[in-house]
Amino acid sequence: MRRRSLLTLPLAVAFVVSSCAGVASPPPSPQASAPASTAPASPSVAASAAASGGPLMAKKPTDCPLPDKTTPVTITMWSNTEAPGQAVEEAMIAEWKAANPNVTVNYTGGMDLFDSFDKFQAAAPAGSGPTIYGAYMPWIPILKENNLLAPAVPAAMCAGAQQDIVNRYVQGTIDSYVVDGNVVALPVQQNGWSLLINNRLFTAAGLDPTKDAPKTWDEVAALQSKLKKTDANGRLTQKGFEFRYTGPQWYGNMFADMMWNLGGEFFDASGNPTFNSDKGVEALRQWKENIVDPKVTKNVQNSPYQDFANEQDVLSFGGPNALSFVEQLNPKMKGNITVAPLPRAGSGPNLLYGFPYIVSAKATDAEKAAAWNFLNYMFSDPNRWFEKTGLLQPIVGWYQEPAAAQFTGLPVFISDITGAKALPQTTHYGPLQTAIKNAIDRVVLEKADPKASLDQAVQEYKTSIGG
Repeated sequence: MRRRSLLTLPLAVAFVVSSCAGVASPPPSPQASAPASTAPASPSVAASAAASGGPLMAKKPTDCPLPDKTTPVTITMWSNTEAPGQAVEEAMIAEWKAANPNVTVNYTGGMDLFDSFDKFQAAAPAGSGPTIYGAYMPWIPILKENNLLAPAVPAAMCAGAQQDIVNRYVQGTIDSYVVDGNVVALPVQQNGWSLLINNRLFTAAGLDPTKDAPKTWDEVAALQSKLKKTDANGRLTQKGFEFRYTGPQWYGNMFADMMWNLGGEFFDASGNPTFNSDKGVEALRQWKENIVDPKVTKNVQNSPYQDFANEQDVLSFGGPNALSFVEQLNPKMKGNITVAPLPRAGSGPNLLYGFPYIVSAKATDAEKAAAWNFLNYMFSDPNRWFEKTGLLQPIVGWYQEPAAAQFTGLPVFISDITGAKALPQTTHYGPLQTAIKNAIDRVVLEKADPKASLDQAVQEYKTSIGG
């Protein structure tokens, strides 16, 4: 059986050291969100990239022209970015097309992450499907194995070599997207999670968002009864905290976070599954004690923070993009959220995950050049992305951009991903994630025993991969 390798990235340390030398790593204390304050302009990302010898940053499409501006080309893009990100993508596509009228871009947004992956894997080998596809960090190994990753085209990105593109990013942050020395993906976000607290509701329960923020999942469980409310008919109207069940990635990511906290592993040195170990059982025990009623929810795949925005859930979790998304869904939440360190299952590292865009290896050379030129433009302004969506793109100098500098909760988010550990890297991540989801669903919906459910999940995983 193929060995599974795991990646550990000192992400936040690299961010701070590379992006703002001399700035100390921020403390992991809760920070309340507040309206942005006026801050002085900081050195541009373009200047930072130029100083490091990286490619020209295309703040405007004309800053890094498409090499061939006459031959008609059509590229297709599939996106599963959440709603605020779709708006940015659509605007940037329109801007880029205006500067490159010989290129037609067919964009499909709001796709389901996993359904689109199945469709991409089915279509791409035959040369159909999208030119640009929104992927998921742990899928890079299987996409590599299936020869579906097109290396970046430096000439289309105003770069002299692949390393110039790597140098554009904070050291170590896109290592997962470099295969055999070639950049094969660029991140729309690299992220981890922190705890989000509704100040009004938390305070109304007699709690202080700073002093009483729960530090462990056991402490979250202890607060559930204090924060739960029902109406005169016994209908649940307010929850303390509920895990998110809008897609398989929410199960897999949170379970991985707990496993890393507890010092657990998903595979042994020979590649055999071990996620039913005592560490896995303990993770699922802590999950089980925080079940309220998953069926009482308005969360959906493309709006996974709806319950927190609606002020049904007092506590939630997410990255900087979650805070931005919630405030767009409910402007009354602006200034009403405290960002605190994510509760822990143990003392080990937290989770790191990411969503990159790839270019299909089955595209023509002209399509690849156009696709990489567009991606170079789309990811040349991290300030725009952070301001509009909260999505963090680790380009050199990102921390000094105004939107990041003014973001009150950012020090906590950075602390939570310091020394973070990436999702398990395996060519069988889909079956692994499905098995974990099934194990959790049995515990959540059928009140199954955690150990028995995980044992069953291991067998399901082995059967799925033919082991």
